Amino acid sequence: MRRLLASLILVLGFSAFGTKPARAYDMDCAIMLCMAGGFPSSAVCAAAYAEMIRRITPWPVRPPFGICTFAAVPVELGGPGGEGELDISIPEYAWLRKTRVLWFYGRSHKPRDEPRQWDWTVRSCDHDNLNCRYHIRVSGSHLPWPARFVSENDQTLPYPSGGGITYFFRRAVMVEYGDYDGVMDHSEWFAY
Repeated sequence: MRRLLASLILVLGFSAFGTKPARAYDMDCAIMLCMAGGFPSSAVCAAAYAEMIRRITPWPVRPPFGICTFAAVPVELGGPGGEGELDISIPEYAWLRKTRVLWFYGRSHKPRDEPRQWDWTVRSCDHDNLNCRYHIRVSGSHLPWPARFVSENDQTLPYPSGGGITYFFRRAVMVEYGDYDGVMDHSEWFAY
């Protein structure tokens, strides 16, 4: 009996130390936290950035991040111990609400008996991929799309493919985001 009791205590002791702790945040929280720091170099932030890009590149696209449930994580697991999801409508998260998903569509065509023409648009959607609007809409230009444009967040961004001279059709998507200090940055364009 003594041997059985000692074995049971030993097994329980090892199982208590051998379990992995629960993650204190989900991927949406990791995206937000890494975005706040400007996606610093780390394995967690690299995975968060890759997940954000994976979400915006398929069709139909998903928002770059969803609801962060970090607020519901118990204090003993590293969370704030609140209830529900993180409320990003408060002033401390103004930087997060500046996140925009930008969609580019450009094409070149040659109407009969006319010179070559270029059409391009840039649509801008908020972080939920709601409230979308055309930021730029050009039709029938005799010049290709320029190298750069200014976004709604006053950031100078490149157009995809460097001006449209060699491409006759181009679709791409990018994420424009800011860090906690308000410094704006962006992902590269991803063709789809």
